[in-house]
Amino acid sequence: MTQNNSKLPEKEDPISQFDEEMAELKKDMKSAKMVDWIQNNQQMLMVAVVLVLIAMFAGGLWSEQQKTKKEAAAMMYYQAISLRDDDKKKTLLNQVKRDYADTAYAALASLRLANFSDTEKNLRDMIENKDLSLEFRWQASLDLAEYLIQQGKKDAAKLLLNKRVGSEYEQLRYALLASISEGDAKKDALQKSLDAASHDDVLKEKVTSELAQLH
Repeated sequence: MTQNNSKLPEKEDPISQFDEEMAELKKDMKSAKMVDWIQNNQQMLMVAVVLVLIAMFAGGLWSEQQKTKKEAAAMMYYQAISLRDDDKKKTLLNQVKRDYADTAYAALASLRLANFSDTEKNLRDMIENKDLSLEFRWQASLDLAEYLIQQGKKDAAKLLLNKRVGSEYEQLRYALLASISEGDAKKDALQKSLDAASHDDVLKEKVTSELAQLH
């Protein structure tokens, strides 16, 4: 008699099978609840989708408007500085300040206008204007220092020039400081101007020449 070694099929654990069926039932219930919730809130969901689309459209429109605004400001600004008639130039620069006050070209227009009248006041207003970027305020500070030097107000100019500015502006700051200094202080300022990042080859050549004459 041959012995049958094949194993009998294992009986499924009824408790385990029950747990699986319950888990499946819970999934079905969750899905049914989700479908039911979506159906009951279709209008709200549609409104939400519409609002998201509107926000995306508005954001894109605002960005495009800002770009167009900057382009218009740039066009008007460069048109203004190309004019030879000072009165027309001032009129157009003032229009840039008025119509495009929230662009960088308004600050540039202010710098240009400072050369025509109330120079010191206009430049000091720019220096104190916290809404302007540091770069514009540094430039205004150096422009004011140069203006004060021309007016013979060296002490007032030195107060401005003793304040540090960004590295891109140090070449001019030290050059202006050298122009109102004497002896070793002048030589030191010229050397620091020469060592600073250079963006003005004419100024660099002038500083190099002055420094050579002191040696």
